[in-house]
Amino acid sequence: MNPIAIASIGMITPGAGDASGSVGCMVIEARRFDELPRIDEISLVGAKLPLADDVVGLDRLVQLGGRALWEAVDVELAKAAIGLVVCAPAATEEPALASQDKALLARLAAEAELSLAPRASRVFASGRGAIYEALPFALAALGQTDLAAVCLLGVDSLVTRPRLRRRLERGETIDASHPAPGEAAAAVVLTRRPDPSTFAMLSGLGVTNERFLDQAGPSHPGQGLVAAIERAAAEAELERPVFSGLVHDMAGTARDIEELAWAKTGSMFAASSQMESLFPYVATCDAGAAMGVLALATSAFLLHKGTWSTLVLCCLSASGQRGAAVLSSAPSR
Repeated sequence: MNPIAIASIGMITPGAGDASGSVGCMVIEARRFDELPRIDEISLVGAKLPLADDVVGLDRLVQLGGRALWEAVDVELAKAAIGLVVCAPAATEEPALASQDKALLARLAAEAELSLAPRASRVFASGRGAIYEALPFALAALGQTDLAAVCLLGVDSLVTRPRLRRRLERGETIDASHPAPGEAAAAVVLTRRPDPSTFAMLSGLGVTNERFLDQAGPSHPGQGLVAAIERAAAEAELERPVFSGLVHDMAGTARDIEELAWAKTGSMFAASSQMESLFPYVATCDAGAAMGVLALATSAFLLHKGTWSTLVLCCLSASGQRGAAVLSSAPSR
């Protein structure tokens, strides 16, 4: 693929209201657990922002997403129409999204004072897996139009009373298979051309379907992730990449950890002995549909600040699919 510039980013997480503070919390593994709304006298804890408990549904998504957009989209860019592509909770989790996806776009645009290009704007209401559709859509929209930018936004909240009730109805507690609920929003502004302020370059993207791999023969947790990484490296035209860092959007389950550990034993990491790893979930808990964009934004931030140099690998996970994106420093850096 032709490298795409990540011009800027924005974040809001339970630990901080901007990208710098949020990534700082991830680096030092700072997490604050809060008591969440009680459901049928059952107490739950998670990572939440200081928003009122009665702000739920689209209202909460707009408040979270709007704050991430404010940081990501500068005043000059906001003067022109841009694309807005949103990774949002599944409609089964937030029923209003089944019929009000366009309303969500309009409200986010109004909150952040943006002018939207309708054909390049869309909500993907499919939870953690939304990133697999939303990112390719954003890249395609940028390549097929004369827009100055397309903004990719991930936003979700698992800490509201309706979401917690659905969690308990499914029998999900907080254990090795079901991490604590959280919330977050992250935005990444994509453009065709880098400039001196560009955060990073996105040069390769790979996605695999784990179910297909399972049907094709014996498999091991991590096989799908390895295949996605290989495809992303191939698209970036890298034979023996040297990754300085890896960011994974995992929710922190035991399977996630085992999967990544197995993947790291593969030949793709043979030249990356000094590679460091960072996991946004340590500060946000499970932030659902926000996790993919949050990992991408974190990867770009660490390159921009010079914390990591050369190449960064961003790993994406959702039920049945695995993805990887290769990021590099902007040319001016």
